[in-house]
This record gives sequence, structure tokens and C-alpha cells, in this order.
Amino acid sequence: MSILSILKLGAGPRVQPEIRNEPTVDANARAYPSVDPGVRASSVDEILAAHEDLISRIKLCYGADRAGFEADLLAPIRNYAAFVNLLPATPDNFFCEVGGLFRLGLEVAFYALQGTDGHIVSGRATISTRRQLEPRWRHATFIAGLCSELHRTLSQVVVTDERGEEWPGYLGPLTAWLERRRARLFFVRWLTNSQESRALGLFALPHIVSSETMQHLATANTIAVPQMLSCLAGTALYREQNILVDLVKRAAALVIDRDL
Repeated sequence: MSILSILKLGAGPRVQPEIRNEPTVDANARAYPSVDPGVRASSVDEILAAHEDLISRIKLCYGADRAGFEADLLAPIRNYAAFVNLLPATPDNFFCEVGGLFRLGLEVAFYALQGTDGHIVSGRATISTRRQLEPRWRHATFIAGLCSELHRTLSQVVVTDERGEEWPGYLGPLTAWLERRRARLFFVRWLTNSQESRALGLFALPHIVSSETMQHLATANTIAVPQMLSCLAGTALYREQNILVDLVKRAAALVIDRDL
């Protein structure tokens, strides 16, 4: 028997080389996916269901019938949930958990709304005028509290999907963008040394509050809308005390201190 035959007999079955599946990178992606586990995108109904008790307390505090509550408060609550989804409010401070930004807005809005019970708006006006103004005043106060930290979405975070594409926050709500992208997760990157610019919240406000609501708030009064916008922008009104700002600041201090 030749040496070649002996070698063939002792070789045994041939072992196939291991095939490794190397990870592929999407050439169209603008960045590699984040190494963190990400946040699971949720629907608006899921977000609201997690805060059902607080929303019920808000309805009771507002005192309107079901139709009035749904039109005045529940609609902006749903829009706010759609815009922020489950974003945290801060990276490692107050309301830093998943969904913290929505909870922060909802709690500030609730306590600001409660605070309107002890204030008289436009005390020099007639009783009938004040009676017409009060519902709009309470409505505007709730919206100002709800959207008081909305500026954080446009100034302090970069949100990406699983492919690394960035959410264009000025163009529309996060939830709608995630649904269009069919993204199950999103990733949050906090911007270091970012300047707080509360006025940026005004650019997102049309996604939360409809133009019809703004017109309703401005009808037959010149107080509610200017004070609400001044509160969101973090600016003072010329020669006029902004009671709405005081209410929202007090409510925010309360809920943030309690969370910490």
C-alpha cells in the first residue's frame, strides 16, 4: 500500500471550515445603531392607559362634562403623548425614567389647573365677563402646564431609530415618525452643554394645540393666549403680571421636588 493510500485512510471525514456571518451595515444609515437597549415605542393609547388614574383626577378637577373634557383637555393630552412618546425628561435627574417627560407634563398641568381655583382673573371686569373668561383661563393654564417642558424635545436630545435615522422634531410627533419608519425601538442621545431655550417649545405647540383651540381661547379676551405663550417662551409680559407663569412654576417646583 502506498503512502498516499495510508494518508487517505487515516484522514477521516473532511471537516468543513466554520462559516461566520459578519454583521452588515446599512449603507444608507447615517450612524451605527446605539449599543444601549433602546426604548420600546408605544402607542398613544398605551401611554394614556398607564396614567388612567391621573387623567381621571384631571377630568374631575376640570369639572366639565365628558364632551367638554375630551375636546378641551383630552385632545391636547393625546397630542402631547403622540409628540413625546416615552422620552425621559432628563438624562439622570428628575423624571429621568422611560416616559418621564409625559408624566412631568401631565402632573404639572394637573397642579397648575388646581391652582386656578384660588385666583381671580381680570378683577376689574364685570362678573359676567369674568364668568365667560374663567373657563378659557383654566383651559389655557392646563395647556401651559402640559407643554411647559416641551422645549426639551428640540434642544436637548437626539432621537434615532434602529437604523440610526434621526427624528426631525420640528416636522411632527415622534410617535407618527416611528410608525412611518416601522420602528419598534428608539434611542436617545443627550446633547452635552446644550443651552436651555424655552421658546423652542412654541415651534412644537401647533402639534399639540389646534388652531381652532387657539381661536377659542382668544375669543372675547386678551389675557389667556398672551399669558400662555409668554409662559411657554419663558418671557415676561410688558407692564403686566403673568399669573399663569406663577401657577405653572409653582406646580413644576412641587412635582419636581416630589420626584427627587
